[in-house]
Parts: sequence; C-alpha cells; structure tokens
Amino acid sequence: MRKSTIIAVIAAAFIAPAVHAADVTEADYQKAMKDVLGAMQASGKAIREAGDLSAVVAGAKTIDSALASIDGFWAARKDAEAVKMNAASRAAAAAVGKAAESKDVAATGEAMKALQGTCKACHDVHREQLPDKTYKIK
Repeated sequence: MRKSTIIAVIAAAFIAPAVHAADVTEADYQKAMKDVLGAMQASGKAIREAGDLSAVVAGAKTIDSALASIDGFWAARKDAEAVKMNAASRAAAAAVGKAAESKDVAATGEAMKALQGTCKACHDVHREQLPDKTYKIK
C-alpha cells in the first residue's frame, strides 16, 4: 500500500503541471503578451533614459514569468516550433536581466534588441492581423 501511495504522489506531481499548462486559454495567452509588452515598454524607457536599470531587471523577470505562463499553451497545441521560440524569448529576457544587473546600459540595450527580435520572429509565424487591426493567434 505504501509503495502505491508513493507512486501515485509522484505521478500526480508530473501530471498536474501538464494538466495545468494545458488549461492556458487564448485569453490567458493574450494577457501574458500584454504583460510582456508593458514590461518591454517600461524597460525600454529605462534604458533610453539611462536611468535605473533595476527597473529593467524587474521587467526582465516579468517578461520571463509571463512567457513561462504560456509554455503549456504551445505544448498543448503540440507546436514544437512555438515552444522553441518561446524558450528563445525566455533566454533573451534572461540576457536582458543579466546585462541590466551589470549596470551596462549599452549591453542592456543590445540584449533588449535581441529580445525584440525573438518576439518579432514568433509574431511573424504565429500571429495574424485581422481587418479591425486586432490580432489572433494562428
């Protein structure tokens, strides 16, 4: 009995995140993207003003958290390319945070450009503009 309980707990630990991840709706996805946009805009402003890069560190964490929340969205759709693109964007957000922690404004700006590139690459493939100028996920 004890062995079966341990196996059940371990199985639940592996299954629960997958079930939760699959529950990410398009509305959740769109909210996450809005969180990313807000953090990118605030971070970009801090970089341009060569001000407090701690705001950029916080922004990078917000971006990573928002992107992490949608990992399961693409996994549930079985879109390996999108999963890979999301991972690249998360890595780019981490690079922004690392550069900002070093207090190097130029390196932080370059890292932000790289992050924007990963965002654009994913949008080009997985986002479609509608006639009313809003977007939908492909």
